[in-house]
Amino acid sequence: MAALDGYRDQVWALVDAKSFYCACEQLFDPKLVNKPLVVLSNNDGCCVALSAEAKALGIKRGAPWFKVEREARKMGVEVRSSNYTLYADMSRRFIEELHRFSPHVEQYSIDEAFVRLDGFKLDGLTQYGKEIRDTIYSHLGLPVRVGIGSSPTLAKLGNQAAKQYEQRVRGVIQIDTQQRRQWLLERCTVQDIWGVGAKTATRLQTSGINTALQLSEQNPADMRRLWNVGLARTALELQGVSCIDPGDIDEKRKQILSSRSFGTDISDLNDLKSALAFHCQRAGEKLRRQNSQANVVGVFLRTNRYKDLPQHNISSARELMCPSQDSYKFLDVALEQLQSIYRSGYAYQKIGVILDGLTDSNNDQFQFDMFDTSALEEMKRRDLMAITDQMNARFKNGVKPASVIGSTNWHMRQAFRSNRWTTRLDELQAAKC
Repeated sequence: MAALDGYRDQVWALVDAKSFYCACEQLFDPKLVNKPLVVLSNNDGCCVALSAEAKALGIKRGAPWFKVEREARKMGVEVRSSNYTLYADMSRRFIEELHRFSPHVEQYSIDEAFVRLDGFKLDGLTQYGKEIRDTIYSHLGLPVRVGIGSSPTLAKLGNQAAKQYEQRVRGVIQIDTQQRRQWLLERCTVQDIWGVGAKTATRLQTSGINTALQLSEQNPADMRRLWNVGLARTALELQGVSCIDPGDIDEKRKQILSSRSFGTDISDLNDLKSALAFHCQRAGEKLRRQNSQANVVGVFLRTNRYKDLPQHNISSARELMCPSQDSYKFLDVALEQLQSIYRSGYAYQKIGVILDGLTDSNNDQFQFDMFDTSALEEMKRRDLMAITDQMNARFKNGVKPASVIGSTNWHMRQAFRSNRWTTRLDELQAAKC
């Protein structure tokens, strides 16, 4: 059987962890293995991760926990709050393990990554995928699935097939022949294709293109002329020609938002200031990570519309004298806005910060103002922010605004959170002999 065209140039593998949140919980708490397990979202709201046993009981992902809790408890379902500290550390270790197999690893999400396997013998890649699977399970205890193809899109579809036919292929699929490619694509709808949104899929179906195989048979030049460049590239990818870099998917955001609902409703202004300081710092880190600068800082406050209480939903935005990357400048501007929009007597459920008017940080042509010196200070502040980000990345607590430390009343509810086994000395696993 002939290998697909382009396989000698590029080979991609998509490796993803199976039920990642649940797997992390089961790894450090063996009594959860082979038990129905649910992991909840922020403030213990919805079911965001389910073990296979929980799915078999009919619990749906996204279901509000308060609606299914009674029945779930009767069926013996275990529940955990999202333990983001643990999941982030396990994700870091997962990516480090993948670097054992290739120097070119593109992390796509917390539990999946693309791995370049160029230069390997084509007939040995399935075995290499099994070695990746076995090594990660042996070293980290995480079950993974591997899809291998000559383009990122084919690798993604292969990974989905490895999930669907897991018992038959033991979690590893290589699309290495035209027959396998056609067999897989004719069983995938256009909604299954990586990068094809719901609206685009509906339009394609209206035009008579229902399966991935039908899309792959389209002329890329016609797709570009009648549709767009993105679909033309997707058609080529489905043919086995790699022309989409996974890193291209992570485009710069045009607006940055940091927000989270409180664990309990808050009325105290100082608690709101503490939460606002946290979100300003978080938004600033996101901004600097994508090498952008902001021209506008916005703040919003929300009460809980589902409660029979007085409602107060309001937002504010203020333009900066010059574009900035400074989290502390954002905080000063945000606190001024909070003072003006806050009203006592309301029970607020959420506060958030929005950074808008984003431009590239390399564009440092500032407009000076005789009454404002912020433009002169901005470059020095950027050096300070760079050092702050390095310290926060290296140390657990790092550098925070004092007001963030001042109050914890605004933190989200995590009634069922497990220990942060890998990052907290006071929460280490204890072995009794």
